[in-house]
This record gives sequence, structure tokens and C-alpha cells, in this order.
Amino acid sequence: MKIKSLLAAAGIAMAGVAHASEQVDIPIVPSSVMTKNVPPHIDSKKTSSQRSPVNQGLAKINENAVLVMEQGVNQIVPIAIDHPNRIVTPFNRPNIESVIDSKVTKIQAKGNVAYVSTTSERPVTLFITEHGDQSRALSLTLVPREIPPRELFLQLPDGVGLGHMIAAGNEKAEKWESSQPYIQTIREIFRSIALGEVPQGYSMTRIPASMQRPSCSAGGLSFDFSIGQVLMGHNLSVLVGVATNTTSQPVEFKEAACGGWDVAAVAAWPLNVLEPGQRTEVYVAKKVGHHRKGPISKRPSLVGAY
Repeated sequence: MKIKSLLAAAGIAMAGVAHASEQVDIPIVPSSVMTKNVPPHIDSKKTSSQRSPVNQGLAKINENAVLVMEQGVNQIVPIAIDHPNRIVTPFNRPNIESVIDSKVTKIQAKGNVAYVSTTSERPVTLFITEHGDQSRALSLTLVPREIPPRELFLQLPDGVGLGHMIAAGNEKAEKWESSQPYIQTIREIFRSIALGEVPQGYSMTRIPASMQRPSCSAGGLSFDFSIGQVLMGHNLSVLVGVATNTTSQPVEFKEAACGGWDVAAVAAWPLNVLEPGQRTEVYVAKKVGHHRKGPISKRPSLVGAY
């Protein structure tokens, strides 16, 4: 009896399987049915990579070490995070305005140099002016990055504001110049410039178009101060240009080639004897505030020279 029951149950099960295999027929469905009206998958990595060029286009970062600061233009530059960064300004006594969290960001001015350090990735915005003079402001946005400490040199375009610096003088430069003999001061100035440094209290910028260039003349040498630099102190200023040997023979540079009534000293570095095609820097130190007075009356020349 039990055997008959088991056989009957097995028969019913087999019939059910056969019936199911006959009725189940899965249709072929196109893939568009599964994706129709379904939003595409969002890849966070791809989205961030696509967004970055847009942000870079809106905020272009200037990675140069020497920055020509235009009036009303904000320069965005990278700085090192967790390290001090040095900013050399064209002002004698820079005044720095910023909104910072003093717990993570430090700003300190020493002479004409500002030191900025931060432990945050948040950008730091600065407005730098001459102490007591709000007529010109230099605008910077510092973007912290995982890079070595940076040194930035801020310059005014074509010597803008140079006349103000000459008239106002520089207390720090004056003290430094008067702390040693005159000849020693000139030697130290030339030495600092040759080492790529700016003398204490001095300001550096490009030679403005309105400033008179040194009158240098020597056989076999050409002189170019069009792309030169001027370093302003209190009693002295130094103009830096380039001398080139244009002959096919060695030529010696002589300091008298750039002499003048207001010239204090002249030097060349790193070469005094130039081979054909070689170039060297020329330093011409001038006295500040010494204006040549014209004669009250002229004497007629006996030979018609003038």
C-alpha cells in the first residue's frame, strides 16, 4: 500500500514537471527595455575629474616665482602647507591686510619681506600696501599645497611707484648704508647682487621706461639695459644690465666704460674678460638725489666747440 502511494506521488510530481516545462516560455526582451527612463550611473571619480578643468579655468594659478603685480588684479599662487613661505615685496614697510584663523595661519612682516605659514588647505588672501599709503594695493591669493617652501618676488609693472620710493627713501637701507664706510657699502651691495640677493632694505623692480639708462660705451661690447633691473636704496641705486662681446676676439670690460657724473661705482659679474659671444651682467651704482646743476651763464668757446 505504501509502495503504491509513493509511486502515485512520484507520478504526480513528474506530471507537474512536464506540465511546467511545457508552459514556461521566456520571451526575448531587448536591452533598451531595462534602461528606458532609468537615469545613468554617476561615477564620482569621473565627475570630479571632469569638474577640475572647469575650476582651473575660472581660477588660473600662477606658478612663477617673480610676479608683476598689476593694479586691481588678484594673483593666485601656490604656497607650501606646513612650511614658512617668503614673499619679497617692493614696499619699504609693507602693511598686510587679511582675514585668517590665527590658530592655523601665521603672517609676519620683517622689513620689506612677509612670511606666511599655514597648516590648513584653505586659501589665504592678502592685500599688501606701503605703510601709511593706501593709494596702491597688491592683491594675492595663496593656495596651500604639498610642495616645498616657496619664495616669491613681487614687482611693480615697469617701475610704477618708483618715484615715490626714491622720494620717501628707506629707513632700513639708510641705517645699513651708514653703518659702514662708503666704499665697503658699495662692495657689499655688489656682492649681494652678484649672489642673487637684494641688499638690506632695498627694493627691486624692472627699469622703468621713463628712467635714464646708464651711458656705457666700449669697443667690441654692446650694452643692453632694456630688460634690466633697478635696486633702490636710500643714498644709492644700482642698475643691472647685460654686456655682450660682439667681436671675434676676447674683450676686457673696463669700469670706466659706464662712468658718469652721478655714477658711484661700476662692476661686472661673473666675467670681466669676455670671449666672442659671451655675456656678463653689469652693475652701475648711482647716487640718489644728486641732480647736476646747469651753469647760470655759458662761456663762449674760443675754438667754436659749443
